[in-house]
Amino acid sequence: MKCESLALNKYLDKSQNIFFLYGSEVVLRNNSKNILKKYLDTKGFYERRIITKEHFDQIEQTIIESLNGSLFSSKLIIDIYHDQGKMPDQIIKIFEIDNISNNENIAIIINSHNEKLNSANKWVKKIDQHALIVECKKLKSFEEKIWLKNQLAFIDESDKKKFIQSIYEMNVGNLVAQQNEVDILRLIYKSGMEVSGIFTNDSAEFIPFELEDEVIACNTSRALRIINTIKESEAHYAPLLVWIIGKVVNNSTAAKQNSNPQLSLQKSGVWSNKISSYIDFMRLHSLQKLIDLQKNIYELDLTTKGLSKRNFWNDLDNIIIKMTSS
Repeated sequence: MKCESLALNKYLDKSQNIFFLYGSEVVLRNNSKNILKKYLDTKGFYERRIITKEHFDQIEQTIIESLNGSLFSSKLIIDIYHDQGKMPDQIIKIFEIDNISNNENIAIIINSHNEKLNSANKWVKKIDQHALIVECKKLKSFEEKIWLKNQLAFIDESDKKKFIQSIYEMNVGNLVAQQNEVDILRLIYKSGMEVSGIFTNDSAEFIPFELEDEVIACNTSRALRIINTIKESEAHYAPLLVWIIGKVVNNSTAAKQNSNPQLSLQKSGVWSNKISSYIDFMRLHSLQKLIDLQKNIYELDLTTKGLSKRNFWNDLDNIIIKMTSS
């Protein structure tokens, strides 16, 4: 079964908890994955195991061991990243496992870099039999505006039109840039706020974004000084700081696993003048360290949401030191 990313919600209840995401639009693949995670969360899938190319040989064993109850004593999402090359046999063989479509203990999300699928291929036919295939292709102009409107659902109706128009006009055809603007807006929007107050770099709003430059330059003292300044005068920017360092780590983790890291960073929305600094940053950190940092930042995000009693500012300092040290 196949659907387009914008229609995903209509197909969730028809799926078999196996999902294959593909297409040229990375933002739509990420959005689709977020929708799937929220949907699976309502069905009791609270644990997740990420499998990248280094561990494709473990896919079949992980699935078989999980069929009668996950390795983590709860329903398990197996999150598979296929980010380069042709479709590996280890992924194709998933659909040869007995009763793979009739199990309630595991869900499988395959996020593939493939931009197109040939429906005549045998492996594509197999996936079509067992999974919901979600196509994440480039959007037409009117579809782009619909997508943006949906992303801005948190904006008051009285403000929404002006924000949609402003973000769209500044970033026509670039969903990565639009998503970045939406993410920032989600963190700092207040009812009645003017567009000009969001998209200009006055002193209060610029300091948090300096943090990205200092982190990828591994300037520990400068990064910690920025955080301390914000803590003292603009503590409400805590969620924005988490978003910024999360962006650095997530972009670096994806690029580290890609055969063309520069292209990966470009597709992730990293500005061209920062790509070389990102590459230098990535060289200092192993993939495992970046993955560990992703976990640390996830825990930090829980703290900003009041779901953890840890000390946010102390944990943030420790993460910054870890990110800026080889």
